[in-house]
Amino acid sequence: MAPFIPFPAIPYKIVHTGDIILLLSIGFIYEFVIRMYQHRNTRRSSHERKLNIHLATLRYEAAKKRALGPSAFVETAKLERAVLAADKELAKLVEDRATRKARVGKVIKKCNIASNILIIMLYWGVAMVVIDGSRLDDGSEIYNGDEVISDHERASTFWKGFLFPLSYNGMAYKIAQYGIDNDMKPSCLGALAVVWAARVTCGEVFDCALQWSTAK
Repeated sequence: MAPFIPFPAIPYKIVHTGDIILLLSIGFIYEFVIRMYQHRNTRRSSHERKLNIHLATLRYEAAKKRALGPSAFVETAKLERAVLAADKELAKLVEDRATRKARVGKVIKKCNIASNILIIMLYWGVAMVVIDGSRLDDGSEIYNGDEVISDHERASTFWKGFLFPLSYNGMAYKIAQYGIDNDMKPSCLGALAVVWAARVTCGEVFDCALQWSTAK
């Protein structure tokens, strides 16, 4: 039975299925933990949300008393002092949250660097997936004028399309292939790219879930 979405057959030479599943699991779990840590430390606290509501109420009441004129001067002055006090407290909470957000960003950046280095070290020189460019039916010609297109170039063209837009982020793509033999790089997928794929997917799912929960 033909698939609902047609896709070309990919001639694999090497596939480390167990390692790929492990790396995908690591990427999912790592991104989930990072997102939860970031969310818990940068979201508005319940006290800040209540204070926002309380401040809006005080401003509304102060505006009503101010509209009554001099006869409500005492009540108006009392409410305005309460508005100033609440506004000052809220500004302090917002400043503290911004400080926490900056600190969390630094921690996450260090964790990302450490995790990338660890994956590179654990899978140094090991390609998770290698494809055979000579058997790749991607619609490209083997000959381009007088120039012969090598198997590696055909494989490289396939991966650039498959991994778009990561493949066009030169530095990230090079880091993902770091440690792999130069002759094999164009036709393979490194361990770090597998982890990043899982992290990006988990991040998108987390963002959708967060937007759905806040929209309720």
